[in-house]
Amino acid sequence: MVDGCDPRPRLPRWPSRTRARSAEHRRARAQPRPATDDRGTPLTETDRIGDEWFPVARATDIAAGRWLPFGLLDERWVLACDNSGRVEAFVDTCPHRGARITLGDFDGERLRCGYHGWQFDIDGRCVHQPAHPSRRPPAGVQLKRASVRAGYGFWWICNGDQPRNLPIAPDHGAHPERTVWLDPVRVESSAPRIIENFLDLAHFPFVHTGYLGQEPYTEVARYGIETTEDELRLTDCVFWQPNPGPAAAGGGPVRYQYSVSHPCAATLTKVPSTGDGDLAGGFTILIVASPVTETECVVWRSTVVHDTGADLEAQQAFNDLIFSQDIDVVESQRPRRLPVDPRMESHQPADAGSLAYRKWLGARGIRYGTISTEREMRGS
Repeated sequence: MVDGCDPRPRLPRWPSRTRARSAEHRRARAQPRPATDDRGTPLTETDRIGDEWFPVARATDIAAGRWLPFGLLDERWVLACDNSGRVEAFVDTCPHRGARITLGDFDGERLRCGYHGWQFDIDGRCVHQPAHPSRRPPAGVQLKRASVRAGYGFWWICNGDQPRNLPIAPDHGAHPERTVWLDPVRVESSAPRIIENFLDLAHFPFVHTGYLGQEPYTEVARYGIETTEDELRLTDCVFWQPNPGPAAAGGGPVRYQYSVSHPCAATLTKVPSTGDGDLAGGFTILIVASPVTETECVVWRSTVVHDTGADLEAQQAFNDLIFSQDIDVVESQRPRRLPVDPRMESHQPADAGSLAYRKWLGARGIRYGTISTEREMRGS
């Protein structure tokens, strides 16, 4: 020690372990936690949600040599289309050190991880490790894949061992010249909440005033409910609307039919009548809510109109307006997960369809995105 100075060289100061841990914990908290059952087992392993097909892109959203990252059921994925047009889906995680594959690049033949440059072919097999260029990667080193199929103008994936069928959607995919595929919308709500709202008539005069309903025409007449193992149908749903169709001279009753053949999807078919333009006044809407987590989803929609001369751009604008009104309400609902025990919320006779939907979910073995006990509800 000379003149109060320490002659020893100063070493670089490393970040403290406390600060490093704090940053790590913040990052961990920012990641969605997988939904679990009462024993802590991920719901995607204990219920049947993994056996369902979910849309993750429109047919036009991906082309040869492109890839598209997305989230589904608490997992990050990537949809990749090789140069020949073949489409596959992989978990967006490198098996080496767990980094996102999509931090790298894709040349239409190989997916390259941006962390250590590992390369994978379109089958998901690791074919090159730059740190050992002459070494052949072990056969077991590969990306986790999911089943992929095209349908109704969308790309769908299923990560289950026993894939079910796509939802029943009459006319969808058969008439592209009369079909509108709307932009996907990310919604901070559970997928079942989205579908239940879609089946609801009683909110029309209050949420969609002047479009789908109007006071004082608020009465919901009794409608039919048909339930099977594979499908829930709401029939003869009649409601007064201010503009029921292209040929209508004024307000009048409209007749709808609803079908639910997938826990997170439904169709609405407007039954044509002579008062609103016969066949020209009919249409079918398909809506599917693909769950990113239990409380967040991406909503995919398409509409097939019967009128060959319909203005599809106007139809798209109208559908977007109606759904934007729904979003404000659905995102405000608490809890975000759908309560399936009827004792958890109050009801009215017009809710018969939503109560049937909740019961149908349970019979199908679906718990993801729902709440089944008061204790869960208080903690949500």
